[in-house]
Amino acid sequence: MTRDQSGTVPVQAGQVAPPFELPAIVDGGGQVTVSIPGDLASGPMLLVFYQDDGMPICTSELKAFAQEFELLQGAGIQVVGMNTNGLGSHARFHERDHYPFPLVSDFHGDAVKAYGLWDADEGKSRRAVVIVGQDGLVKYVQPHFNPGNVNAIVEVFSALGLA
Repeated sequence: MTRDQSGTVPVQAGQVAPPFELPAIVDGGGQVTVSIPGDLASGPMLLVFYQDDGMPICTSELKAFAQEFELLQGAGIQVVGMNTNGLGSHARFHERDHYPFPLVSDFHGDAVKAYGLWDADEGKSRRAVVIVGQDGLVKYVQPHFNPGNVNAIVEVFSALGLA
């Protein structure tokens, strides 16, 4: 199957997750590399796509998963935030809010587009959640995630087998 070249048609459950290898910032300012499929050896990955560092709704989106991080980590699920902001922006965002997971910089938007989560009007990622299984397949996609909708959060945790 050919992927949408505009980057605006979300990946679907059952598809092979688009590969990427990108830099990320962890709390404390350290830099790491996050990759699919490489990091899947450690367990499934919850990709939390968000628009901008520091924006109120994006902060709420990441905090929804940060407050449940111990539960997610205990279940062997890796959590990663991702957008097109640079590493410096991610470092300042971490310094302010101390997320327990890495913030990936997809500066050119290649991974965001490959996952079909590109907002062409804004020129950046949409708020979305994608679960990638250890087998490298997309297990779940919520292409328009709203952190203010409790049902949306419950749906994600249900898809992870935690609700």
